[in-house]
Amino acid sequence: MKLSLIRPALIILVLAVWVGSGCSRKPASKARYKIGFANLTEDITFCADVRTSIERSAEKAGNIELVKANNRLDGATALANADTFINQGVDLAIEFQTDEKFGPAIMEKFKAHNIPVIAIDIPHPDAIYFGADNYKAGFIGGEAAGKYAIEHWNGRVDKVLSLELPQSGPIPAMRMRGQLDGIRKHVEVPEKDILHLDSKNTLEAARRVVGDVLNTMPNAHHILVVTINDGTALGAIAALEISGRREDAAVFSQNADTSARQEIRKPGSILIGSVAYFPDRYGDYLIPLALDILDGKPYEKKNYVKHVLITRENVDEYYPRR
Repeated sequence: MKLSLIRPALIILVLAVWVGSGCSRKPASKARYKIGFANLTEDITFCADVRTSIERSAEKAGNIELVKANNRLDGATALANADTFINQGVDLAIEFQTDEKFGPAIMEKFKAHNIPVIAIDIPHPDAIYFGADNYKAGFIGGEAAGKYAIEHWNGRVDKVLSLELPQSGPIPAMRMRGQLDGIRKHVEVPEKDILHLDSKNTLEAARRVVGDVLNTMPNAHHILVVTINDGTALGAIAALEISGRREDAAVFSQNADTSARQEIRKPGSILIGSVAYFPDRYGDYLIPLALDILDGKPYEKKNYVKHVLITRENVDEYYPRR
């Protein structure tokens, strides 16, 4: 055979090997893995959406045994669940855990057994992070609240109720700071008119603390409410309605979960907007990230959701009615 014919054949062979080796795309993970997922709680819509998306993505991957637990918004329970995962021999843990104080102890357990951890939304020491870009998400919502005050109240704001979650530490606190900074970009609000309330991350606690504080401000008729999540926003709305103060307030939330989208769609709702975190898509990112870690592929230590403000005008664009 002539050399001139051999060279093109060799080139074709080399190209075939190069393409087949996966240089053009990531090959699918072939090994089977056991992955533990400890949910924050099952009593919050956002968390249920996260679990469902992880279950769906793990099933789609086809090589994952998913071991599930419920942290029940409690650090001690999360610590016990970590022991359960270790005893069951998980290869990687996905932790959705709210109490910052328990993060180091949980991580020490997993590190002692060389089990990598992905922490959702609340960072843990040395864990890979996935979730909210907290300050940015907060600022998006805060800006919307400030613009609302200009457009509907001629820039007047009597009080800001900031429904927070201090137990989760400084990173989620950035979400609240972002909201207040976003408001102040557009309207002046003295610090004395900002009330920092502990929402406990639940609808009922938010309803109670907002109800209590409304009794102390009978003459406030331009109240901006910003919240750590949708459940606490719904609690605030319930308190405003019970107190007959619904017309005095505009509420801006974070997460845009199913419950918030239902509320936003209601005619005349005072939930003006909620910043989307797309919990129903978390699994689409978390499971591929987990497989990259376990397969020894490159991965980012910090992975952020892309946030969008969901309002009555665009909710059907992002979440079409079925």
